[in-house]
Amino acid sequence: MNIRTFIITISGNEKSVKSTENALQSAKNVGYDTPIEKFEAILPNDWHNHIHHDGRDYFHIYRRPDNVAACFASHYLLWKKCVELNEPILILEHDAIFKQNIPEIDFDMCITFGRPSYIRPWQMVYDEPKDGVQPLVQENFLGHHAYAIKPEAAKIFCEDVESRMLCANDIWISKDTYPWLQEYNPHPVWADTQFSTIQEDWREENDNTLMENYEFSFPKHPCWVDGTKENKYIEKHYSHCLRSPQSLSYIDV
Repeated sequence: MNIRTFIITISGNEKSVKSTENALQSAKNVGYDTPIEKFEAILPNDWHNHIHHDGRDYFHIYRRPDNVAACFASHYLLWKKCVELNEPILILEHDAIFKQNIPEIDFDMCITFGRPSYIRPWQMVYDEPKDGVQPLVQENFLGHHAYAIKPEAAKIFCEDVESRMLCANDIWISKDTYPWLQEYNPHPVWADTQFSTIQEDWREENDNTLMENYEFSFPKHPCWVDGTKENKYIEKHYSHCLRSPQSLSYIDV
């Protein structure tokens, strides 16, 4: 895909740098020959200098609110970059792994190429996805590891940062607010969730898989019953989210 590409990385963190190197190598392996530019991530102690708000956010509901806000700020600055360049860009996070090349496609405003890195079974849309470009099936991106955005969409996002309540990026980018969101299937980019700058050290706090924790929290949901539409759907499209923890370790930034 011939589109200017940026990958968010933390140059001062060894794991982030290594993850970025893996992402770049995976892009080469599948023939993605567009140069990928490193974009320095905003750190938790610095996000206030980039997002000026008056308490309009839900960052405080997270265990590490400044980390969530810093992640939001990194994406926000790339939206501003997209507007400044006045051309579409592809945004990658340092944990993006190319499984296939991204095809030359046309998209409307903003499209995700990343396989969702987590699910919320009790809030899912159980509509069968189609191959190729289509409207976003789920309510939001469920991870924002690889998505392309046009200046028109980036401008709307930037303006809305000044007026909407803020929260985690992928939840904030929802089709209720932005009905023009799209996705591409099958997802050419997956997330390597071996570590996180936001989530906990999963195995230290809980030895259960995500499936076991979801089932404990929502035991009566039909997705746990073999043979139901919901169960078949999750097993077909999101079994990777259920058989292992979302991330194995937390890295301090």
